[in-house]
Amino acid sequence: MSNIPRVKPHSALALGTTSLPPVQQFLQAARHCKVDIMASLTQAKIDQTSLYHPDARISGEQFQQLLHSLIEHSNHPLFGLYSARFIQPDRFYILGQIGLNSSNFSQAIKQAMPLEKLVGDMGITELREHPQGLKMVWHCQYSHPLVIPHLIDNVLASWVNFARFLMEDNNASPIEIKLQRPQPHAREVNEYQTLFGCTIHFEQSENSILIDKATLLRPLPSGNKRRLSQLMNSAKLRLEHVGQADQLELAVARVIRQRLPQGKINRELVANQLHLTGRTLQRKLLQQGISYQVLVDNVRHEMADYWLTCSDLSAGEIALELGYSDVSVFFRAYKLWSGHTPAAIRSVMQEE
Repeated sequence: MSNIPRVKPHSALALGTTSLPPVQQFLQAARHCKVDIMASLTQAKIDQTSLYHPDARISGEQFQQLLHSLIEHSNHPLFGLYSARFIQPDRFYILGQIGLNSSNFSQAIKQAMPLEKLVGDMGITELREHPQGLKMVWHCQYSHPLVIPHLIDNVLASWVNFARFLMEDNNASPIEIKLQRPQPHAREVNEYQTLFGCTIHFEQSENSILIDKATLLRPLPSGNKRRLSQLMNSAKLRLEHVGQADQLELAVARVIRQRLPQGKINRELVANQLHLTGRTLQRKLLQQGISYQVLVDNVRHEMADYWLTCSDLSAGEIALELGYSDVSVFFRAYKLWSGHTPAAIRSVMQEE
């Protein structure tokens, strides 16, 4: 029996909050999988009565713990993908209404994505122009290795189902999907292809959807310019009232995650991306009880745990993903963080 502990999620990085629609979406999927919902809510310390308040929010830590429990008890290898079928865009907070009242899908995406925090802090969407259209890249904010791939599957699949709902076309599909998760079994690959209706690439460097230009410009049947303007104003007011206490830390962590594979994570570069000076960034972080370097180490530790437990990348490849040019530096850092070598952690997870 190994005395090496299971990889556990880190509490060093605040996970923000989430609204109730994504919580309800996963709970509905879990009910269909015969999961004891009350037990999972209790384990995550979520009061069931809070789920009936439309404007309520729960902490990211609670939501991650709930997802962990639901995934473990669902006995469904693709629980995240499965749960996407339960999305209800018209009820999915104000972002769903913004999508419904946009004139075309491109406008729906570009208006709604900057407001995604209203839904929750599970991750952030990056929009990239592409020769074939538009690429939507999602950066997951959560830290638990079991939860991450299911949450990514859910978000990307929910986007596709959201688009089909807006266009009233169940056959609309993107050009391709890229996923960081390892290549699954052939039967599971078929489930991805059935849902997305396009080529799926696994073991990629990003989690993304590529949308063609024709789909982006496709008119939406329920577009209402006046109503859209009212909704955008309302959304911006709501955004101002969502808790800001941990937002700098969350924003810095997101920039660090994006820059690590490029090996460019010095404080000035990160601060510049957030329109701050390096000194101001350090001062603001210290006011929240954490230094820039500790935050970098925390992000690297989270990402290392993810790659070690959820991928087949070699130690050298993981070191590069974490911004290390020398694998021996990664080994020493990981031993300092966890008390164990990367090989030992991977060995234990493979045995389980």
